[in-house]
Order: sequence, then C-alpha cells, then structure tokens
Amino acid sequence: MSVFWIFYVFIIGLCIGSFLNVVVLRGLSGESIVLPPSHCTKCNHKLAWYDNIPVFSYLFLRGKCRYCNEKISIQYPLVELFTGLIFAGIYYKYAGGSFNWNTLFLMIAAGLCIVLAVTDIKEKVILDTHAYILAALGLVYNFFNLAGENTTKITFWLFGLKITIYQAFIYSILGLILGFGAMAGIAFILKLITKRDCFGEGDAYILGALGSFFGIVNAIVILILSIFVWGGVSIPMFMYRWFKSKNYKLLCSIILFIIAALLFWAGELFNVFSSNLFHWFAFLLVAAIGLNTCRLIIASVKNGGKATVIPYGPALIFAAFLIMFIL
Repeated sequence: MSVFWIFYVFIIGLCIGSFLNVVVLRGLSGESIVLPPSHCTKCNHKLAWYDNIPVFSYLFLRGKCRYCNEKISIQYPLVELFTGLIFAGIYYKYAGGSFNWNTLFLMIAAGLCIVLAVTDIKEKVILDTHAYILAALGLVYNFFNLAGENTTKITFWLFGLKITIYQAFIYSILGLILGFGAMAGIAFILKLITKRDCFGEGDAYILGALGSFFGIVNAIVILILSIFVWGGVSIPMFMYRWFKSKNYKLLCSIILFIIAALLFWAGELFNVFSSNLFHWFAFLLVAAIGLNTCRLIIASVKNGGKATVIPYGPALIFAAFLIMFIL
C-alpha cells in the first residue's frame, strides 16, 4: 500500500476535521453549517483562507486570533489531527489499497462519532440528529453487508413476498434495540437507587446508534469496554475530588478495592490460589469491598456529590474505535 495515499487520506481527514469543528460549534449554537462563512467566535471577523488551514494555521498563529488576539480553543487542532489519524487508520486497515464503500461508510461513521464525543465533552449534551444519522447509516451499512464479513442470508415470507436479507442486518436491528434499551435501563435503575440522573438520555442514543452500526455482539462489547475506559479516566478525578472534600472514608475504600482487585488479578495470572476454596474466598472478599465502595459512592451521590459531571458518551465512542481498529 502506497504511503502517499495514506498521507493523502490523512490530509483529507484534517480538512474533514476542520468541518467537524464547524458542525460541533454551530450545532450547539443553532447556526447553519453553511452560512455565515468562517469567523472568529470572539470578534466575529471573517477568516481568510490562510487562517483556516487545519492545524498549521493554529500553530502559525500561536493559538490566537489574527484580528482580536484572543485565544483559539485547543479543540480545533486536536479534532483536526484526531480525524486525520482516524481516517488514515481506516484507509490503512480496511481499504486494502483501493477505496471502497466499506471504507467510505466507516469514515462517515467515525466523523459522526467524533462530533458526538466532542459535543458531549464540550457541553455534556449530544444532538439527537447526529445519533439518528449514525443509526440510519448503520442500518444501511448492514443491510447491504458492506463489511462483507457475514455472508449468511435469512429468507422469510412477508405478506406473500419472499424476502432475503443478510444476517448482519438482523444483528444491526437487535444492536440498535439492545444498545438503546441497555443504556436506558441502566440509567433508570441508577436513578431509582441514587434519586439523581447518573446518565443522560443521549448515552442511550449513542449506544443504540453504535449497536446499529456494529451489531448486537459488538454493542455488548462496547458497553463493557466503555466501563473500563470511563472508570480509568473518571476514578482518578473522583479520587482527587474526594481528597479535596476530605471524604477520606470513600477514598480509602476505593483505594483498598483497587489494591484488592489487582492482587486478585495477579493471583489468577500467576496461579497463586492453591485451592478452589481459597480462590472463592478471595473473590468474595474483593466483591465485598467493591460492593461497600459502591454503597459509599451511592451515598455520596445522594448527598449531593458530583459523580455525574464526567460525560459517558466519549467512553462509548472510544470503545467503538477500539472495536473498529483492534478487535
């Protein structure tokens, strides 16, 4: 595969990333993505073409507007660079040296995922329209089985008509339903327990859309992976917040749980447990510490703790990218 074409797709991705920034910004403000032309969000001065070169303009201007000297958000070059890398990665893994429909759909889906993640990080909301488009895209993608991995077909009769569809399309529909239902169910249960909204409705839309695109099995994997992704980012932040608020009881409990869980994992890895009785005792001990930690977290949330300020949508999106590139 030519390095030139990978680099070319990377440059295209940078340009698409610049457009995605516009979609995020104007989607949140309610402006049209077409008009008015690109302008500084601080002084509203119309930007010249050389002020809109992805990444390079930001570096050349040292992160400040040419006209009002106000700082430009680091979001712009980061989204552009990330989109370029994702597009180049998709081309490298899926194109096989020649552009195809599978690659195109994956790139569009990746762009929508980036928009969903950025809006969630930026304002802790998502625009339902973006999730709807991703879900519809997933249904079309799997209806024609553009991935080409599952060629199994299912034939049935409907109103006297013989209909044959790919099994992947059935998995797509089930992924859409299960993804939305699982996330909505988790949010409902946590609200019953904590009496507060722990997950937004948008998280259910995101997982439903991802389930539509990646199928029911991968929707489950994405949900499981997202728990670890979100926990890896949020737990250190929560621990710092608990330390600042002097909630030492909860802080010590979660530290103890992490140590116990790591020791148990190491014991499993190196086959330390000499008997099943010892193994189950260690497992139950870790589980008990974990449940006590959950109890303390729930109590903290009920008492006004800020355990919901870190959006969950980006963790789902990141897990989807792991599915796309690794699994």
